[in-house]
Order: sequence, then C-alpha cells, then structure tokens
Amino acid sequence: MNIFVTNTLTSKQYNDARELVSACAEFDGTKGVSFLEPELNDDRTFPAFYMMYDGDKLISLLSIFNVDENECEIYGNTLPKYRGQGYFKRLYKEAIKNIKDRNITDISYVCEPESKAGKAALEKLGFKVLRTEYLMSYDMNHREKTQGRLKLESTGDENTQGYKACLHGEIIGTCNVEFTRTHAVIYEFQIFEEFRGNGYGSEMLILILGELLNQEVAKILLHVNGANKVAHVMYSHHGFVSEEQIDYWGEN
Repeated sequence: MNIFVTNTLTSKQYNDARELVSACAEFDGTKGVSFLEPELNDDRTFPAFYMMYDGDKLISLLSIFNVDENECEIYGNTLPKYRGQGYFKRLYKEAIKNIKDRNITDISYVCEPESKAGKAALEKLGFKVLRTEYLMSYDMNHREKTQGRLKLESTGDENTQGYKACLHGEIIGTCNVEFTRTHAVIYEFQIFEEFRGNGYGSEMLILILGELLNQEVAKILLHVNGANKVAHVMYSHHGFVSEEQIDYWGEN
C-alpha cells in the first residue's frame, strides 16, 4: 500500500477519486458528498488530499476543505472491500498531524446521514453530530425579475467572485461565489441587519443568479444551515431545491 499526500490533484488522481466516491455512494446508498476542489481552499498550499493506493487502484481517500486559518472540514471514503482494515485510520493520523501543525482548532467531519459506515467510524472516534446543513441546487430554468432597487458591484478572479448590493450608493449586503470545475457555490450571503425585512435579500439573490446565468455556469449550489428556516424558505422560493442533507460531526 502506498500513500500519496498532495495539495492538488492530477487528472488521473481526480478521476481515481471520482470513481472511488461513486463506488462508495452506490454501495452505501448515499449522494457521494466529497471535496475534490483544491482551488476552494483558503491556503492552496495546504496538503488537502491523502490517497492510499493498492498498486494502481485508489482504495481510500481523505480530503480536507481548508475553510480559513482556523477551520477545516474532513471528508473520507474507503472502498467497501477494504474497510475495517485500518487504511482510513492511517490517512486520518497523517492528516491530523498536518492540521495541528497549522494550529487549526475548528475541525469538523462531514458525513451523510445514510452512510452507516461513516457514522460508525466517527462514533468510534468519539464524535457526535454538531449541526446539519442542506445542499441546495438552483433550477437553471427558473427566471425572475427584480424591483430595480439595488445595484450589484463585483470584484474577483476566475476562482472567486465577491458581490456587493448597493442601495442609493450605500452597501447593504455582500456575498461570495466560488467557481470549481463543474459549478458555482454561493456562500457568505448576507444583508446587513438594519436593512433586513424589506425584500432586499431576495432582490440581491436574483441579481447574483442573473450574473451567474450570464456566465453560463453548469450548476449553482449553496449550503444552508438546517436551523435557519427563514433562509431555507427564501432559497426555496427563488428556485433552489434541497439535494442532500449533510451532518457535521466533531467533539462537543
């Protein structure tokens, strides 16, 4: 068995990882939630991928989404026939060492609720569910017009776009969008507190969606906290549909 640690993925490694995740999802009856997009990491030099090969076959994968200098999320998959042999644990020990070397303290472990193997592994590590989020995808045929009250300003590059919603020249809300190989991810969407309750959030969202549709992205995604019912209702009203539930595990 050989272990490879890298901050990015070659085309072969990316395809190997996709095949492994798909095989695990089919066996476990899950959606195949994974992290394979190093361009999303706050530190792109971060060793985010831990891959165990049996010859030319990828049998276990651990990947890390480095949210910022204090936070990271861990994703993992092992082929069914190789489970229970300690392979993922070896990758985990290697990854935790690198995480701690960077003084990252906010660590969560991502698991789909249908994954019995994933839940069992996390329970063995002494972890519990801390929060639940829903991945929502946008219906690309959904179209809406705004009331024309807000103007949108944007800055960024090919990987990240930042948006500011302006009312009479004053910034009242912000949002970021990350672009990956296959989709755009909306995150950190907010209307400043003193401007809430006036429909500006809906108008800002429609404007951003219009920008992304003009860029002809293949898919638009976002995550919403399960406890945030208001946000979930708003996104649903504007063309987003829940695709999957994701549980975040960790120490209490």
